[in-house]
Amino acid sequence: MKNFKFHWGWRILLVYLLFMSVFIFYFIRSFKELETNEMVTNDYYNKELNYEKVIDKKKNADTMRMAVQILQTPKGLKIQFPTYVSDVHGQIELYKPDNSKLDKAVDIKLAKDNSQLIPSKEMVPGRWNVSVDWQSGKVPYRVEKKIMLK
Repeated sequence: MKNFKFHWGWRILLVYLLFMSVFIFYFIRSFKELETNEMVTNDYYNKELNYEKVIDKKKNADTMRMAVQILQTPKGLKIQFPTYVSDVHGQIELYKPDNSKLDKAVDIKLAKDNSQLIPSKEMVPGRWNVSVDWQSGKVPYRVEKKIMLK
C-alpha cells in the first residue's frame, strides 16, 4: 500500500459513492414517511356513500344570509354562528390529516353570543380540517374549512 496514490479516478469514485449513498438515504426515508401518513379515514366507504347528503347540507349553508365563520383567535378556534340562527345542535369535527390520534368531535354548545370556542390547549399547531355539521329547526347545514394553527 506504499505506492497507493489518490488520483482523479479515485476522486470520481468517491464522489459517485457519496452521491449514491445520499440518494439511497433519502429514498429509504421517503418510504418511512409514507408509512406514517394517516390521510385515510377508517370508514371511508360509508362516508363516500353518504356524501350526497353532505353536498345538500353545504348547499343549505351557502344559501344562508350570513355564513358561519371559523376563526383562529389567541384563545383558540372560534366558531361564530349568525345571530339570527337559533336552536342549533350538531357537531364540530376536527380532523388532523397527519395524526389521526388527534382527531376529535365536539358537540355544539353555543355561548350567549352564538359562538363556540375550542381552546388552543386542546389543539396542536399544524394543519386541521374543520367541519361544522349542524341542524337548525329541520334544516341540516355543513361548513368545512382547512386551517393552519400556529
